[in-house]
Amino acid sequence: MRRRRTAPLRPWPNGAGRYPSSQAASIAQQQVQPDPDERPTEQLGEVRIARRVLRTVVEQAALSVAGVVRLAKLRSGRPPLFGRALPRHGVSLAVHGHVVAVDLYLIVAPGTGMVEVGAAVQESVAAAIAYILGMGVGEINVYIQDVA
Repeated sequence: MRRRRTAPLRPWPNGAGRYPSSQAASIAQQQVQPDPDERPTEQLGEVRIARRVLRTVVEQAALSVAGVVRLAKLRSGRPPLFGRALPRHGVSLAVHGHVVAVDLYLIVAPGTGMVEVGAAVQESVAAAIAYILGMGVGEINVYIQDVA
């Protein structure tokens, strides 16, 4: 049996768990090749992940980035524009098969570089989705709603 090489892990700020960077996760997935001598395993059933769990993973990954204060709580009495409703919790998810598209609405700290924070949030969320959930990432759109 071959042993997997693990990538260096980054801690979550609350210390509850760890996940690798998205680059390390993709390298680790590419390096593991199936052993031709192993018998194929039977599929026992299917695994379904609730949207609430997916949203929680995305929220925790976004909040772990320095400079993010909280997620924006959007409430609008207007009908959705362009067929896209605004989320209430700051996270909008679209799941197509095993690929996730995410829209995040954030409040950032004053004095932080918004572009750098947005890029760090994209990387953190992509790593969490790939490593924790084992799903692919289609796109991660970050909208900075306010500075607080």
